[in-house]
Amino acid sequence: MASPKSALSGSSRTPQILSEEQNATFQDKVRQLIAQRAYDIYQNSGGDHGNDFEHWVQAENEVLQRGLEVRESGSWLALNASIPDGSADDVEICLTPTSVTVRAEKSEHIQSADANELARTQREIYLTHDLNIEIEPSTASATLKDQKLTIMVKKRYPVSTAPNAATSPATSSVAQSLSKKESAKA
Repeated sequence: MASPKSALSGSSRTPQILSEEQNATFQDKVRQLIAQRAYDIYQNSGGDHGNDFEHWVQAENEVLQRGLEVRESGSWLALNASIPDGSADDVEICLTPTSVTVRAEKSEHIQSADANELARTQREIYLTHDLNIEIEPSTASATLKDQKLTIMVKKRYPVSTAPNAATSPATSSVAQSLSKKESAKA
């Protein structure tokens, strides 16, 4: 089970990095949100059948926002996002080998109709990024400092296998020598 760790020192706070078991529940919740939004879009379009894929894609784009900046540095990936008015306690990070999704509760100040009262509401935002390389989720660490979320995670490299005799450098040079001798005879 991956445990949250602090990637930076100072007055930063640590968001929750979800375990593999928690990821399944998180992903189910995201699918339910998208499904509900797709159904709302379907109803708002007059209930026209045959556009379920378009409704799903539109709902997915509305629920899952793009907002994670990805940078590679050696064997690590750094992902950054702005989480204004968010608390580390209200941030969850779901990592799979090929994607990152962040859920954050964002506080918003709303002026009332009579302009004399200021109300505060909580709103969930979901930020996502599909990665073009694989990562090792168990190596992740995250911090939220000055409204900036930083996630550090190691890239996953393929497991190297021991070279077999047919492709080892010694065998290759022997094969080249034999090839040269055969072409000299011809």
